[in-house]
Amino acid sequence: MQSLTLKSLAISVGDKEVVRDFSLAIKSGEVHALMGPNGSGKSSLAYAIAGHPEYQITKGSVMLNNVNLLELLPEKRAEAGLFLSFQEPPEVGGVSMSTFLQMIASVAKDSPKDFKSMLPEIGLHDTFLQRFLNEGFSGGEKKKSELLQLIARKPKIAICDEIDSGLDLDALKSVAKILRGEAARGAGLLLISHSPRLFELLPPDFVHVLLKGKLVASRGPEFLDILAQEGYKAFS
Repeated sequence: MQSLTLKSLAISVGDKEVVRDFSLAIKSGEVHALMGPNGSGKSSLAYAIAGHPEYQITKGSVMLNNVNLLELLPEKRAEAGLFLSFQEPPEVGGVSMSTFLQMIASVAKDSPKDFKSMLPEIGLHDTFLQRFLNEGFSGGEKKKSELLQLIARKPKIAICDEIDSGLDLDALKSVAKILRGEAARGAGLLLISHSPRLFELLPPDFVHVLLKGKLVASRGPEFLDILAQEGYKAFS
């Protein structure tokens, strides 16, 4: 069984602490929702776990199974089985989507090789694969690009930062279906959002609330109804 274990994390950007005393364990097949208002530290947490140099983990530990991710460069964390979909993925001119996906798939066990057949399900034309990576993509297209990369990589643990933003209802249903399939094959998912739309289609096993850099609540999926009625003000 795969697991990502975060213990007592403190994260700083420059001289500002943005996350403190954060602990969480994600196991194979589990779907975790991490929610909170803008500026609560959700993206900072994701970037720090992935090894972004601007987000420094000053305390605590990050273990993927028995591998200490804090000792690894970002690319080695990915090789160990960690995947991060970015909230604002970068544009890479000169590299086609097809080339990039095939490169990812070449190092992943049991990765699909025919990405063209997947495009209609998420509302993309087959010419999408010939476009340069994220270059000129709409917000929704960038999210779909990240989703295709997730499918290609077949990670042990996937952290998705607002994978639902910019998507219409049909695309959101497709995203939920694909993420459900990833969890079914054994991937642990941490889905970051400040909206419950995705979780209405993909009920999480656990719901966590992050406010001002502090994990203030962790409960079951029924917690979504409470949040819908009371919002985050119940914890402020």
